[in-house]
Amino acid sequence: MAQTEAPHQRPAGEQHSVSLALSQIVVLLAGLAAVCTLAGVMIAALFLPAVALTSTAAKDGAELFDSLPSQLEVQPLNEASHIKASDGTLLATFYSENRIMVPLEEVSPHLQHAVIAVEDRRFYEHQGVDAKGTLRALASNARGGDTQGASTLTQQYVKNALLADAMQRGDKEAMKKATEQSYSRKLREAKLAISVEKRLSKEEILAGYLNAAQFGPSQYGVETAAQHYFSKSAKDLNPGESALLAGVTNAPNYYDPVAHPKNAKKRRNEILRKMRAEDYISDAELKKYSEQPVKDMLKVKNITAGCADAEGSGFFCDYVTKSLLSDPAFAPTFEERRKLLYGGGLTITTTLDPKRQKIAEDVVNRRVPAEHSNGFGHTVVSVEPGTGKILTMAQNRVYNPRQDAKENETSLNFNAPKHMGGGSGFPVGSTFKPFVLTTYLQQGGSIWDTVATNREVFREFPAKCLGSGRWFEGAGWNPDNAVSVTLPPNQTVLDATKFSVNTSYARIAHRSDLCEIADTARSMGAVPAYWDTSKKENLNVPVEDMYKTDLSPAVLALGELNISALDMAAAYATYPAGGKFCRPVAITSVTNRKGEELPITGGECKDVIKPEVADAMSWTLMQDLSDPKATGKGMTIPGHDAGGKTGTSGSQFHTWYVGFTGQESTAVWFGNPTSNTRPGGFNVDGQPLRRGHVWGNTVSLPTWHEYMKRSHEGLPNKPFPPEPPKPDAAEKKQDAQERAAQEKQVEQESGGKKPTGPDAAEGDTTAPGQEGD
Repeated sequence: MAQTEAPHQRPAGEQHSVSLALSQIVVLLAGLAAVCTLAGVMIAALFLPAVALTSTAAKDGAELFDSLPSQLEVQPLNEASHIKASDGTLLATFYSENRIMVPLEEVSPHLQHAVIAVEDRRFYEHQGVDAKGTLRALASNARGGDTQGASTLTQQYVKNALLADAMQRGDKEAMKKATEQSYSRKLREAKLAISVEKRLSKEEILAGYLNAAQFGPSQYGVETAAQHYFSKSAKDLNPGESALLAGVTNAPNYYDPVAHPKNAKKRRNEILRKMRAEDYISDAELKKYSEQPVKDMLKVKNITAGCADAEGSGFFCDYVTKSLLSDPAFAPTFEERRKLLYGGGLTITTTLDPKRQKIAEDVVNRRVPAEHSNGFGHTVVSVEPGTGKILTMAQNRVYNPRQDAKENETSLNFNAPKHMGGGSGFPVGSTFKPFVLTTYLQQGGSIWDTVATNREVFREFPAKCLGSGRWFEGAGWNPDNAVSVTLPPNQTVLDATKFSVNTSYARIAHRSDLCEIADTARSMGAVPAYWDTSKKENLNVPVEDMYKTDLSPAVLALGELNISALDMAAAYATYPAGGKFCRPVAITSVTNRKGEELPITGGECKDVIKPEVADAMSWTLMQDLSDPKATGKGMTIPGHDAGGKTGTSGSQFHTWYVGFTGQESTAVWFGNPTSNTRPGGFNVDGQPLRRGHVWGNTVSLPTWHEYMKRSHEGLPNKPFPPEPPKPDAAEKKQDAQERAAQEKQVEQESGGKKPTGPDAAEGDTTAPGQEGD
């Protein structure tokens, strides 16, 4: 949308000649006469003396004039949108045309003077068309001299607006019409300019031109250009910078001061002389700024469109854009949403906490640097209990959506579910056990109940949503343990949780129902990563259709289910929120260029488990950290109540820790994002990692611990509820009888067979004799 007609010698490759037949000039002048009459300008005495308006020419000119539009009807100019962190820090800029709109009072008077001096020195005198300049240009063109445009700033504003409108609509014919070298185009612009002058003030027209014109190869509007070339606002430009910038728009590539400083200097000095001729600057200023080397003036700041400029927050930025582009509340269709994002001048304020994000990035990248990790990934993602606000989202990779991504770069979000830019998730291991326990407590169980620890072959499980009402396995399922303590024959459900005893949890799941366990997990947002929860029709699908073959005890009791880290963090946040689950949300508000707030789908919160169950879960998981013998290894958060659970997937391919305080729920994952490979053979935080000795508390727990300690510095404690009440003696006796009957039923269902040999069945999450999660 640059002004392409220069009043002087054209740059190489941009020259053109116009041979105009006398009859064409006559027709044009007739049309021009009509335009000038509309403007109230008398130009008859100024007409070329050699030209007489014949009646035919006059008629043709009048008809041409009447056929042209009289009102400038265009869409608002494309303007860059900005994604910001919760404190207003800029994360990324999105644009199809990099433009920042500013009012005239935010533009330096020097820049206003420079543009007027070089483009339209009689700007404040004419009414849209400069008759003298137009006739002079026509005469020169007719004589075969240098082509002269003689367009006023108002006409140039019209041209830029028409071209921008055509580009935004993708109308190629309109784009061609807006840039064709024809006098009919000039006449159209002149007529529209008259209309614009009647509707807008000179200040509004000048502001429109300054915001619309192209001031560099990919800079639109003076504010963007000032930020790009000088790293300052347009309001702060001095006369030299103003002249340099005003010269660029004539030929944005040829006069680009970065690529062609000699061309830019020559053009700048020419404009400075014009500014002096108009008394906009003094002789001393002319000398000072004409002698200044162009390279000394520049302080280039490149701003690229998209999330790549968000650095460590690039993956979160990508999550934000996907949230908007998939949100029908934002706009009805994908194309409308995309146009708003890339040209609507939006301010998108997000939930990201920059302080916490910096800590998360530091921890994951220091402990497992991508370039020394043998391809292993490490992530931290956290949400706020009670709101679902995503506070951090970090991984040990550089965000790069381009095809040239290096080994330590990717666009795949390891923290997110598939429909939000992630993969298929990773098996969560024993971090799924809290959903089993939650179901058990919801059904009236207690953490003080006792449960056996010995191995057992299970051939069927209650599963009311299946056709038979039960899950069957002919060969049986024989889980094993990987614990660091000596197990008694029986222990409390609390201890089974603290020490992550698989055999006990198989029994807890058997006392419940596989379908209800799956439904509990779903209600808390812990669904398979491949499941698209952005679609409303997917939210109420029968649980057996959602989990499909994952509806089995090996998956649901011991966590061989692929879930995203973000969904795990959100699910665990339900406990400190008193049983209220909130879907993860990344955006707090979206405002347009007028400051009006646009509708978006916000965080949806719902009470999904009983408050007393949530309280019992919070206290129970706190014991995992406070007991040094438990899987949490005593890694408490100083001054804060905190709880959580370790997790290790089958064959130790993936390890986890998911834990929370009253302020924050955080999930940490470690594993290979592209293959099932046991981690080992490299250092983590400077310490060698031995293959086969990696568990949830080996890498993920220490990362979680460091992050949570640092992120909670200076925050007040939010105490967890007290210890759940213990049952009285009568309740204990009744419970023991019921449990004995259930254990006997299990033995009968298993055909009275006892497991033989130490090997665990396929799908087991642990190996015998190892200290694990």
